[in-house]
Amino acid sequence: MERICLICNPTAQSGGAKSTAEQLVALLRARGVEPTVYETAYPGHATELSRKAYEEGFRLIVAVGGDGTMRETALPLVHTDAVFGLVPCGTGNDFARALGIPTDVEAAAEILLGGEDRALDAGMANDQVYFNVAGFGFDVDVLDYTEEFKPKCKNGSTAYIRGLLKALFGMKLRRSTITFPDGTVEANVLLIAAGNGRFFGGGMEVTPNADPTDGLLDICIIHDVGFFGVLTVLPRFIKGKHLGSRYITYRKERECAVVCDPVSRIEVDGERMPGTPVTFRILEKALTMRLPKVG
Repeated sequence: MERICLICNPTAQSGGAKSTAEQLVALLRARGVEPTVYETAYPGHATELSRKAYEEGFRLIVAVGGDGTMRETALPLVHTDAVFGLVPCGTGNDFARALGIPTDVEAAAEILLGGEDRALDAGMANDQVYFNVAGFGFDVDVLDYTEEFKPKCKNGSTAYIRGLLKALFGMKLRRSTITFPDGTVEANVLLIAAGNGRFFGGGMEVTPNADPTDGLLDICIIHDVGFFGVLTVLPRFIKGKHLGSRYITYRKERECAVVCDPVSRIEVDGERMPGTPVTFRILEKALTMRLPKVG
C-alpha cells in the first residue's frame, strides 16, 4: 500500500483545515491507509516538512490547505520522482479549481486513492517557481490593500472585496516595456498575469485558455485603460470573458520579460515578493501530480 504524508496548515480556512485533515485521515484509514500527518507552524514550514517527508521515503506527499500551502509543499518536489497531491481547503483554492480537484473531502480522498498521475508544467518569475499564476500591477495593489483591511474585517473575502474597491478607485497604470521572443511592445499597463493555471483572486478567470501541460504560459495584459474602461472590462474579466477586448493583449509564450515605471512588487501564487523588472518563463513537466482521471 502506498505511503501517504499529509502536510496540513491548521490555520487555513480560519482553522477549518484542521477539521478537514481529521476527516481525511478517517477516510483513508477506512480504506486501509495509515497516513502520516505533519502540521505547519510558520510560513515556509510546509516546504521544510515536504522536503523531510521526501527524504524519509514518502512518494505521495499531499498538501491540505490553501494556495500558499499548496505552493510551499510542492516546491521541494519539482523534478523529483515524488507525486504531489492536494486537498484544497483555503480561501481561494484557485489551482485546485483549474485542475478539477473538489473541496469535498471525500471526493478529494478518492482522487488520492484512485486518481492518475500527470506531469504538469510550472512557471518561473525571476528565480521563484510557481504553479498557478504570477504577475504584477493591479492584483498586487489589491493584495496590499487586502492586508490593510484584514484586521478590520470578519473574514478574508470581505477584506479582499474592500481591497479590490480601493485599488479600483486609486488605480495605477505603469509604463511598461514588454519583451517577447518575437519582439518588444510598450504599453501603459494596469496588470500583467503569466498563467500556468486559469484562476486567481478566489475564482477570477484571468488566463482562461491556460493549460498546465502545454509547455507555454498564458500572458494576459490589461493596458491603456481608464476608470470607465475598467468598469467595462472587470465583470468580463472575473468570468474569463475578457479576451477580444481592445484593452486586453493575450498571448501564449515560453517567456516574457517586463520593465515598468513605477516599479511594482510581483505576486507569485498569491504571495507578494520583490518585483520588477521581472522575467516569466515556463518550466516544463516540473511536477507530477495526482489528479482526477480524465473522462
